[in-house]
Amino acid sequence: MRKLGLSTIICLLFFSFKGSPGKKIIGHWTSKIDLYDLKVNDTLNFTKIKYTDRLYQWGGALAGINLSTDNNFEEYNNVLCSSETSPVRYTDEKWTLNQNTISINSSEREMDWKIVEVNSKTLKVVVLKINTK
Repeated sequence: MRKLGLSTIICLLFFSFKGSPGKKIIGHWTSKIDLYDLKVNDTLNFTKIKYTDRLYQWGGALAGINLSTDNNFEEYNNVLCSSETSPVRYTDEKWTLNQNTISINSSEREMDWKIVEVNSKTLKVVVLKINTK
């Protein structure tokens, strides 16, 4: 009986340290679908990629996001051949992570995304809430 209790405690400790996606989601992520018309229950699949100045021009990525270490959130869209147009949709957005939910807030909108899957190369989320202000 005592061995069973000890193995249960070891199991609980192992799983308590395993799950947090916090550091894995920081970085630049691209999407093959445009993020402009997001709706509740949409599933978004992102691929981690290094950001360059030309990533959202010409035949580059269609859309993407950046989750920075200082909690700034940037949504990017492709500006085609324009090098003068900013690919960032809103400039004052912040993000927070609570368990497996990413909350994004700005003067323009509020969003909640539930993380379904994350690893070093892919991020899959489901849109739980989107409200424009």
